[in-house]
Amino acid sequence: MRKSVRQWVSRHRVASSAIAATILAAAVGTGTASASTDAVASMDTTAGSHFRLPAGAPAPGSGYRIGSAYRVTAGTQTYACTANADGTGTWATKSTPEARLQRYGRPPTTIHHYAGPRWESEVDHSIIVGAVDQTTPKEGTIAWLLLHVAAHENTKPGELDRVAFISRVNTTGGVGPTGACTPATDKPVAVAYTADYVFWVPCRPGRILG
Repeated sequence: MRKSVRQWVSRHRVASSAIAATILAAAVGTGTASASTDAVASMDTTAGSHFRLPAGAPAPGSGYRIGSAYRVTAGTQTYACTANADGTGTWATKSTPEARLQRYGRPPTTIHHYAGPRWESEVDHSIIVGAVDQTTPKEGTIAWLLLHVAAHENTKPGELDRVAFISRVNTTGGVGPTGACTPATDKPVAVAYTADYVFWVPCRPGRILG
């Protein structure tokens, strides 16, 4: 009799465990789907391991998400003395960038940023050229920018092909000289700066953010 009771209890426990496992699997399955959705949404507003888009950053709006973000590890903005019609000179308000960018997160790829302005992948040498859409002045540093990609100059597919917009945010330094200068004698001035560059790509179909 005792043996029969023990067998019944054992079978009951196995059945209960199976039912619980089934319920748990269903719950985890639902939770996983939700977590995956949340992760995708999170990746739409962040890039890499440590980057967060700052408040007030100029952005393209709905229809685009962050594909990647890079920080300037070494960079300058160079200002030239430009000649006026009357022979005097004035320091240019526009500068020429020269910078090396390191990606947040993985893979830790690098980009060369230079005149154009251009961004060139040092992995596959894909190149994009930007044009300024929006300028957000910042006190004591160069402005934050939103640029659209005006041209792709690579001859074969590359990692920058899907990029449609670029934001320059979190800037420090880079402010050039002001006032009068002498074109014949004053050489261009390179001013060190740092910034984060955010590369925006189109959202996947059915995932319009805003």
